[in-house]
Amino acid sequence: MKSLTVFFNSDKVYSGIFERNNKGLALLDISSTLDAVNLDDIDDVYSKKAINQLNRNLTTTEHKIEELNVILNNESAFWTIIPGKLDMDKSKLKELLALEIKGNNESFNISDFSFRIYPYGQKDEDDSEMLFVVFIRKSIIENCKIALEITGLDISYITMAQIASQNTIEYNYPDTSHLYDLLINVEDSFCDISLSNNNTTYFYDLIKNDTDEKLIEAVENEITKLKANGLSPGNALVIGTNLRKSLLDNLSESLNIEIKRLNSFRLVRANIDDRLREYCIRTSHIYSPVVGGSLNSFDKGKVFEF
Repeated sequence: MKSLTVFFNSDKVYSGIFERNNKGLALLDISSTLDAVNLDDIDDVYSKKAINQLNRNLTTTEHKIEELNVILNNESAFWTIIPGKLDMDKSKLKELLALEIKGNNESFNISDFSFRIYPYGQKDEDDSEMLFVVFIRKSIIENCKIALEITGLDISYITMAQIASQNTIEYNYPDTSHLYDLLINVEDSFCDISLSNNNTTYFYDLIKNDTDEKLIEAVENEITKLKANGLSPGNALVIGTNLRKSLLDNLSESLNIEIKRLNSFRLVRANIDDRLREYCIRTSHIYSPVVGGSLNSFDKGKVFEF
């Protein structure tokens, strides 16, 4: 099956066309826009420019796309952790989600959202199971559909970038499947940090990205807390549009675990020309949500709407 994954980030729109078969995942095409789409206002000047650029990229491909996947950054989706199980009573789940929404923003109702809900690896202080919940406003999904209507496809899969990047880790790093993987996503103002194993999230937080020194200190503090809870990261993989070599070097010097830039294309076959191969080498830490979006079969979540 040939699939298109589109990642709406705050700086650009990143996209990739992939083919999945019994040999694994193959990259067929890859591109980005010069501008970003504001998914709250797709009619603004820059959004229109970005959509036009995306359309040009998509109309030049020779590949017949059969599946459409969308990945959102943390400005277009938010998350929380609640007590419960995936098979819990739906009315109880609805009650918990409604309370979360009311506590965060009273202007929204539960009917305004689509939820992607995942098992969470840690238990609460009462030893009860917990769930990791991604909230996506339905208005955001509708604007994604409008931006991508040139494809003529419904959206098959939508989630947030950190979750999609965990799909990428599971596929590309089978040799570390026995370890807890720390994923550090460095963006402009904030840094997502999560811990996963076999694509189950055990920890997730958002920390400020003011200076390298403060960021590294915050990561060190999170690792210390994880170790105190018996969750020692086996390695750390770093991604994000604001990742610089100097930060990667400083992280490697400061943290007492193996640190490396995530190679999103490590085990992905590439049916592309040399120019695009070079581009993939340079940007492999940026395209992890795009690659992960094409690996939606790795996703352990369920979609709920009320």
